[in-house]
Amino acid sequence: MQTDEVVDRPSDSPLDRPPVLSRRQFVVGGCVVGALIAWLAYELVVTAPVRRAVRACSELFTVANRTDLKPEERLAQARALCSRRYLETHKLDVAAEGQGLVGIPRNFNKNFQAWRQGSDVWICPTDRIGPVYQFVREDDSWRFDGPVGLLRPHNEFIPMKDVPVEEENANPPARPAATGHPAIPESGSSP
Repeated sequence: MQTDEVVDRPSDSPLDRPPVLSRRQFVVGGCVVGALIAWLAYELVVTAPVRRAVRACSELFTVANRTDLKPEERLAQARALCSRRYLETHKLDVAAEGQGLVGIPRNFNKNFQAWRQGSDVWICPTDRIGPVYQFVREDDSWRFDGPVGLLRPHNEFIPMKDVPVEEENANPPARPAATGHPAIPESGSSP
């Protein structure tokens, strides 16, 4: 007597086998992951000075705007965030209305710009048109070194030595002709 036994044997069909990565797919995937990690590490290293200078700028703006501190305390904390050269050439003082410090912006615009300029970092805290401030590396930290110029429309940079006197302490408007800028005639008038 013979009985028919059903034996479960693994099938040789490719659909029945679990997917296995080939050696080539594994190597290509590893290279892609490695390249992404290398790119991320490169970006972190290259952008670190700008990020640290922006952090120092933000700390300076925060100290300048703290109304819960006495003016002397604000000035002492702000001095710690300024370069020696800036402190030798400028007098830090609380603004007349008690808000902020003289010569230091009050805040960042959401569209601010920051970039490396040689070994320094330049920051335009306004809407990409306005004063540009320099931050220098000093004593292993980034410090405010004062204004270096104005950023005009179309990324035109005017060094501070070339800035007209009437614009030196003002944020230049995005459309100077509409504001009565002396160098540009009002619309409708002849030069």
